[in-house]
Amino acid sequence: MASAQGQGASAQGQGASHGLTIDVQRIDDISVSGSPEVTISEIGTWTEMNGASDLTVTSNAPSDRKIEVSATATGSGNSNRGAVGLRVKAQSTPGGGGESGWFTITTVGDQAFSDGDFLTGFKNVDASYGLTYEAQADVNYNPGETMSIAVMYTLTGA
Repeated sequence: MASAQGQGASAQGQGASHGLTIDVQRIDDISVSGSPEVTISEIGTWTEMNGASDLTVTSNAPSDRKIEVSATATGSGNSNRGAVGLRVKAQSTPGGGGESGWFTITTVGDQAFSDGDFLTGFKNVDASYGLTYEAQADVNYNPGETMSIAVMYTLTGA
């Protein structure tokens, strides 16, 4: 068995340190996925969409946040604008509080789209919410023209 012994004074290790700053930027991200489509086969009845759609929100803001919804007509089927109604709801709300309730984007007989607060009163969130769209049409809807609506979700301060 071999052993080694140092001679003289033992050497102490040298040390050095520095401070580290961690800077986290404010994050406010929102995205939607899916291509929902509604096929209406009965006049005057709300019909649920085909397919899936999700709204994903990430925010580390320390203040209350909200999501606003707005819409514009796109495509060539704008002559059908007053003959269709559209509404949306989220399957869960920020903080896991159940469904959001329906937000009516437009109603049958109305040429305008409504914008407003869709989900409100949350902060520090990283979640995805299933979206459900429903539409209805009246007898004035021209089935020879497909109506397309672009729905915009905006994350803002409360």
